[in-house]
Amino acid sequence: MELVRAECAIREAFCIDPYSFLKEKVEEEGLFDYEIANLLKVSSAWIGKLRKALGLSNSRKFLRRFEQRYGQGSVRIFKEIIEEPENSLSDVARHFGFTREYARHAYEKIYGRPYTLHHQKKLIQRKRNKEYQKMLRSKRMSSFMNIQQKLRALGLVSQVIKRGRSYIMAVNGHKIAIKLSMRPIKINGKPYYHFTNVGCLTTDCDFFICICKRKTQSFHFVIPGKAMPKSTLSIKDPTAPEPGKYLQYLEAWDLLASRT
Repeated sequence: MELVRAECAIREAFCIDPYSFLKEKVEEEGLFDYEIANLLKVSSAWIGKLRKALGLSNSRKFLRRFEQRYGQGSVRIFKEIIEEPENSLSDVARHFGFTREYARHAYEKIYGRPYTLHHQKKLIQRKRNKEYQKMLRSKRMSSFMNIQQKLRALGLVSQVIKRGRSYIMAVNGHKIAIKLSMRPIKINGKPYYHFTNVGCLTTDCDFFICICKRKTQSFHFVIPGKAMPKSTLSIKDPTAPEPGKYLQYLEAWDLLASRT
């Protein structure tokens, strides 16, 4: 009988059907059953029954209770802490002064899903971050960044793109492969820098930037793909007498200024 009275009270006082009224008060405003009961002057037990009969969840009441206990904006702070890739439930628990297990419970209430899935995504992100940092520390990536600085000075925008295990650079509509050789080898008593086309076929890229690197100096050869040999490339040390046929491409950055 009181259930019917509650439904009638909602219709008379608010000119709205019980489902829409309770949905707003429960799921949007997060009111407790007793607060809704006070509005209608009925018992909270009947509001609970009506809410359950209509299939409405009062999960938002946890958020209100959490903020009442830990301060205004505490749910936002909880999210900011836990969403940092390096933070864990222990960091949240330490900040608010509760247990790690309660932090797990709070996460499920706030997000509506178990923390396990979030934790797995974090592990994947941490692994990617470590790989990215390792890549930035590599000599090859250092060469990429130096090339990008040279291109910016020429007014050219570049982008490094991962392709399988290797990287290419997109510049002005061109696909560019970067090759690095750290020390020359002797061929017939003359110093050559040796490069291979493994991972980048000459037909895949418009240009190849071949870096002949010394301890204190680097030479960049900007070679069109059509001028590259099919398998291996040997560039004579540019400081040697009679530096060879690829000298015309030494620091030839202007070749990249033309669009495809």
